[in-house]
Amino acid sequence: MTSKTSRKVEPDLNGTLEQRALARLIGNRRTGYDPFYKTNYEYSIPSAGRYHWQWFWDSCFHIIALARLDPKMAIAELETLLIPQREDGFIGHLTYWGRRGAAMSVIYGQSRMGEWRRRHSGMIQPPVIAHALEELWIQTGDSSLLARFLPKVRAFYKWLGRERDSDGSGLIGIVSPYEAGTDNNPSFDRALGVSNPGRARILWANRKLDWYNIFRGGNFDYRTAIKRNRFVVIDPFMNAVYADAWASIEKMHTALGEDQLAASAGKYAAYTTDALNERCWDDQRGHYVYLHGAEQLPDTTLSVGAIFPLILSGTPKDRIASVMERFVTNPDHFWRPFPIPSVAASEESYDAESEAMIWRGPICMNLNWLLARGFKSHGYDDESKTISERSKEAAFKDFREFYSPETGRGMRGTLFGWATAAVAIDP
Repeated sequence: MTSKTSRKVEPDLNGTLEQRALARLIGNRRTGYDPFYKTNYEYSIPSAGRYHWQWFWDSCFHIIALARLDPKMAIAELETLLIPQREDGFIGHLTYWGRRGAAMSVIYGQSRMGEWRRRHSGMIQPPVIAHALEELWIQTGDSSLLARFLPKVRAFYKWLGRERDSDGSGLIGIVSPYEAGTDNNPSFDRALGVSNPGRARILWANRKLDWYNIFRGGNFDYRTAIKRNRFVVIDPFMNAVYADAWASIEKMHTALGEDQLAASAGKYAAYTTDALNERCWDDQRGHYVYLHGAEQLPDTTLSVGAIFPLILSGTPKDRIASVMERFVTNPDHFWRPFPIPSVAASEESYDAESEAMIWRGPICMNLNWLLARGFKSHGYDDESKTISERSKEAAFKDFREFYSPETGRGMRGTLFGWATAAVAIDP
């Protein structure tokens, strides 16, 4: 690993949002030497009080924030995130760095059988690493970063298409709620076999599923999961992020003059976008749905996945306008005082003030970054501005894991890294 010493910045917890965000990410910084990979590592943990390792999509949003705050730190985090990448392109949802890493990998039981020494999860998380690289490139103007990192980033998305799109439909599947990052999303309840669950029941169901996927699910193998039909879900949120990432990859290849690679990335983006709009759209309900099981049965819960394909450039304009009017900007559903909640207020499962159930109402800065960016690309400037202003208002009070959509109150995880992404939510 190259030298990546960041500029010395004294933590400022009383300054601007940007100053506070940088101080937070510096405070959460972890460095050391890993004996398995025989290299140094440097990244920001999600939260000193709760999450002590490197999570994939947390780090991606740290990079998105750091691209504006301290690009050297952003580059270091991206380098570290890519160290455990397998030769086939796979990147797991977390890495247990350091000398205790192998033991922690066994304890948590989320690594592939026989790969505990790699300190690497066997699962995925929302594929936002292309977004992180694109933001780093945009903020620095340094195309050499694309030449350096884009081949590895593209290899990850090629793995997703090869391993998680078993029928060649263009849609990738997940084998655990943890893979979606939205692990207690009510859209997964039926697939987990739970009804009106509390946090303890969901945690237990997810833990059992982890071990099942290791010992009977072929080490999180998607084709085996389909045959077993224990938990297999087509998530419109995951697929919207996946398609949007390919669009980002297309832009980055174009910037490098790699026209053929750009064209193929554009085709992947369009293919998944078209599949989402054909297979996950429910015309009767007027929003997108999750597909459960090998039979791909629809789940119509109005969670955030129901609106996420709106971020894509290829989504039909009339459909975008309809969903925006009926659901996104409707205060009965998603347009709460601090938008956008992870579940519509009209849903029975909606709990704006829950300290335990992050994905049953509260807002998160990472989702808001993606949504505001997507809405703005379609000309919804006022809506994007509102999301930006409310997100920054909430984050300025405190960097927390998530926030109430009714009051902006921060909840659960404290000193939380991905909340710093609020600095990058442009109006």
